[in-house]
Amino acid sequence: MTAYLHNPYLDPRSLQFALADELKVPIDPTTDAHQLMKALTLHLIDIAREGKNAVLCLDEAQAMPLETLEVLRLLTNLETEKRKLLQVVLFGQTELDAHLAHESVRQISQRITFSHELQPLNREEVGYYVMQRLGIAGNRSGPIFSERALDELFQGSSGIPRLINILAHKSLMLAYGEGRRRVDAAEIRAAVEDTPSANRQAKSAWKHWLSFLGKKA
Repeated sequence: MTAYLHNPYLDPRSLQFALADELKVPIDPTTDAHQLMKALTLHLIDIAREGKNAVLCLDEAQAMPLETLEVLRLLTNLETEKRKLLQVVLFGQTELDAHLAHESVRQISQRITFSHELQPLNREEVGYYVMQRLGIAGNRSGPIFSERALDELFQGSSGIPRLINILAHKSLMLAYGEGRRRVDAAEIRAAVEDTPSANRQAKSAWKHWLSFLGKKA
C-alpha cells in the first residue's frame, strides 16, 4: 500500500493526519497526538499481517520543516520483531541534502539505506524525454520539436527536467499563438529569455564554454 504526499510542507500533526488519510485510517480531527500515533501503528500492523508493505512517498521533501522530519523519524521507528512497518521514500531538489545535514535531524540521515542523485539529461535523452511526454499527452502526429529546437532546449535547460518542462510548454504556446504546429529554435530562445532560471543556466553554460575555449592546451 502506497501513500503519496506531493506537498510535505506540513506541521508534524498535519503530516500524521495526511498519512492517515492516504492510508484510509478513520480518525477524529480532535484526536490527540498519542491516539493518532496509536491508530496509525495499529493500521500499519494490520497491513503487515496481510503480507503487504506500506510505503510513504514524499515529493518536494526539501520543503519539509525540520520538526516534521523528526515526526517522520518516529514513524520509521514503528516495527515488529521481523520488519519495519513503514518504508519512506523522499524525493527532493538538491536543497534536501543540506536539510538532512542539519544536526537536529542527523538520526534520520543515518537511517537512509539507499540514495541516488539524478544527473541532468544529455542531448539525446532530452529528445527522448520530450517525445515521451508528448506521447503521454496524446500526440500521434510525429515530431513537434525540430532538431534545432531540441538543441536549444538542451542548452537552455542544461538538461534539467523541470526547466525542460517549462521551456517546452512556453514554446508550444508561442507556436500555437502563431498558428503553427511545429516548434523551432526561435520559440525555444524566446522561452529561455522569458524564464529567468533558464536564462541564468544558459548564460552560465556559455561562460563555461568561453572559459574552456580560453584555456591553453
